[in-house]
Amino acid sequence: MPDALLLLYADRSDPVARAILDNPGRFEREVIALSLQQLLLEVAGGTTWKWAGRTIDPSRTAVVNRLPSLGSADVAGQPNSSFQRTQLWIWLSGELQRFAYASSLPTASSVLGGYGSLLDQWLDMPRLVGGLRVPAHRTPWDNAMPNGDVYLVDPWQLYSLGRPISAGPGTNAGLAYARPAGLLVHVAQVGGTYFLANVPPGMATVQQDYITSFANSMARRSASRILETAFFVGNELPVFYATSPVPLVTGALASYPELVIQGLCDDIRRRSRRTA
Repeated sequence: MPDALLLLYADRSDPVARAILDNPGRFEREVIALSLQQLLLEVAGGTTWKWAGRTIDPSRTAVVNRLPSLGSADVAGQPNSSFQRTQLWIWLSGELQRFAYASSLPTASSVLGGYGSLLDQWLDMPRLVGGLRVPAHRTPWDNAMPNGDVYLVDPWQLYSLGRPISAGPGTNAGLAYARPAGLLVHVAQVGGTYFLANVPPGMATVQQDYITSFANSMARRSASRILETAFFVGNELPVFYATSPVPLVTGALASYPELVIQGLCDDIRRRSRRTA
């Protein structure tokens, strides 16, 4: 088991970072917190990290990555050029893979990990989770509009439903999709621990089982261990909308910190690489 938990964060108000910073004694090991500025200006890399007179051994440490960006002008030490940011991304990606456990690794679209844009997710997630229902949508290789209640959305705005194409004059730019019937239900997940939020009255057992099956599949297969996922729930089986490493909806709930604590403790126990 790792001896320490290293939190890398940019914003103390991030719900995951806040749960760790407010409850360091709940994580079964020493908690070390490094802000992005401290990581850039104070950490000496190498086989082990050196910071503030202490040694951080990646092979004996679990890391929770809560760094959403490497391009914030508010943080001292930020690289100035695109090339420098790319070099920093490459270094960070390689370093996080050395840790005994990592809550997420940087991807091409986000330092925080995740699964990219809405279009990326609607194309890729059914291959990761077999049988996943996603909205009918326009693809880059087929300009035909989907049938139904068509909306246009910026594919990088995971928490936007866009606007109805029938709303009147306006640009046709964006991702066109047929909005499924029903209300949005959100799933907060940390590893194999999760809960459903804003469940509509009368939600059928088969619908809850469908979402539970998705969460269990993600617990087994996802490299991003901290996720919030939205489903449309109407009269039929739920339809996946988006998943994000930022718990914008469920992170505000009173039960979220306990999810982080229990989920991370369990996930680190189950998924950490060997520590001598």
